[in-house]
Amino acid sequence: MRKILPPFRSRLAAASLQFGRLALPVLVISALVHRADIVTTPQFLVLLTLGLLLGALACGSALAAGLVLWQRGGHGWAKAVRGFVYGLIALSPAFVALYAFAIYPRLADISTDTANPPQLASGRPFTNGESQAEAYPDLVSRRFRIPPADLHQAALQVAMRSRWTVTAELPPGMPDEPTRFQAVATSLVFAFRDDIALRILPDPVGAKLDIRSASRFGAHDLGANANRIRSFFEDLDAVLVAAYGTLEPVEEDEELPGDLPLLDPNAPQRENSPPPLPGAKPESQEPGGADTVTSEETAPLEQLPDDLSEIYEEDRRDAPPAR
Repeated sequence: MRKILPPFRSRLAAASLQFGRLALPVLVISALVHRADIVTTPQFLVLLTLGLLLGALACGSALAAGLVLWQRGGHGWAKAVRGFVYGLIALSPAFVALYAFAIYPRLADISTDTANPPQLASGRPFTNGESQAEAYPDLVSRRFRIPPADLHQAALQVAMRSRWTVTAELPPGMPDEPTRFQAVATSLVFAFRDDIALRILPDPVGAKLDIRSASRFGAHDLGANANRIRSFFEDLDAVLVAAYGTLEPVEEDEELPGDLPLLDPNAPQRENSPPPLPGAKPESQEPGGADTVTSEETAPLEQLPDDLSEIYEEDRRDAPPAR
């Protein structure tokens, strides 16, 4: 009598599928509760690490199950492949973070003005001037040929389109007054929050804009703040082109002249002296009239009303006698 052994079924393949099915909900739920401010960022990082660990276990179990099934045969290939795919999806944020960690500098606070950066609401000091100048030489102050008030409205429009939450604002008063606003930007996937400060100052050609973006947590932003500032300037240029047309770029060393030029280049410059007295009265244009108008020919002054005349008469009686 022949004894038929049951086919081999890989327990590692089943475990891989379970790990993968558990890793994805952990990552999704942790991102949702972090966006809703139910957990803090350190607590979210613990949940994120748990989800990544489950994804790593799914991939590792799938590879081990595949190796055993290749040697012994049996059932479980489908579960191993599905668990490996789920594990890769769960580990994709870690792969993206490792790539960004390798290509971007270790910075978490970026400003277009490294000498005098805009102040954040938290009062965080800026200490990345030298490192940022080497890593991001393209992120500098921008000058525009429009008034500060108009530039403020355009920048605020870009902030709203980018879904920034404006927390404080110094709106424009007079056309040439400085303006600023504070905002919070939230990342799309895991809801990391970054603080933003934007400042607009009057400039000889129009207005000067500086922006600062800083991560609240961690010493490495994975390039998020620099990319945010670049995207902001691109969107701001698009808004200004739609409103004003193509604006001529402003050179960094461009300044307006101190004094306006004379209308006639050959005319002598006026010295610091009192303005000249008016000349003679114009000649009469009537034919046959006298060359000049005498004091007897001038029209009499219009008589004041009675109530105003009494006021002036009282002022004359009260005035001291002339010496």
